[in-house]
Amino acid sequence: MGLFAKEADRWLRQAEYDLRAAEWNQQGGFFAPACFLAQQSAAKSLRSFLFFNGEDARETRSVVELIDRAITYEEEFRSFVGTSTSLDIYYKTSRFPDAIPGGIPADVITEKDSKDAVKQASDIIAVVERKRKGFLPETM
Repeated sequence: MGLFAKEADRWLRQAEYDLRAAEWNQQGGFFAPACFLAQQSAAKSLRSFLFFNGEDARETRSVVELIDRAITYEEEFRSFVGTSTSLDIYYKTSRFPDAIPGGIPADVITEKDSKDAVKQASDIIAVVERKRKGFLPETM
């Protein structure tokens, strides 16, 4: 397995872990951390996809930017254009009190927000997983 494939595998495994942590937080009523972890999961899985394609994408954490780059290799990612911007919003607003005027993330981010974010991340990972099968043998 080449260097990019190994790196892709590492990023995808962490993305899957982050998604499970997002789901756990969401189920426990910790909606803001769930949104942040969903954003991280989506971004890491997209980086993984780009590594599978021989591209190093560690310089950005933006789901929108990563999707734009992923589309150059796979049109299926186009379905996430538009909806993925909400994930990027959670990168800061779900963690920092000064990102939300007059409130804190724990009081503003809702269960619906977290469910939507986790679903988006899960959908992105599902596409990456399907595409991964074309790059690597099943026994990895």
